[in-house]
Amino acid sequence: MLVAVMTKKLALNKGEKHVHFFMMDIQISKRIRHAAANVLRECWLLHRTTHTKDNSGEHRHHQRCLLEAIRVFRHLRLKQRKLRDFASEMVDLSKMQMIMCDLSANWNSSYLELEQRIISMEQKLDELGRSFQNTSELLTQTLHHRRLDHR
Repeated sequence: MLVAVMTKKLALNKGEKHVHFFMMDIQISKRIRHAAANVLRECWLLHRTTHTKDNSGEHRHHQRCLLEAIRVFRHLRLKQRKLRDFASEMVDLSKMQMIMCDLSANWNSSYLELEQRIISMEQKLDELGRSFQNTSELLTQTLHHRRLDHR
């Protein structure tokens, strides 16, 4: 019970979650800009070392650094995409809840209307059954009187 109470108190509310995701998005955007600058810098250094003949070790070093910078840039972009997807899912969950409430209310009203129609049909069927029974009794009486008249 203590864990449940502490978890509820420490959990972020909806507004706090939005602020948290917004701040994380800003932080990741800054890191992406820095990673993109690293990619550009390493491209320039690689290009500069391409024209010199003596620096093959330095050239390979800049190739490795460029590949690492590209990997970091891609990782950060993926992280940002996941964060934005998760943040949009939070909004979608509240929308989905409202849609489900509306559907539930519509289904309840449709159910009540359908129930009323079924009750009405049952009453009409009962009336038809009584009418058929009365008609069959009248036919039976009429046939019985005709037989008596023919004798």
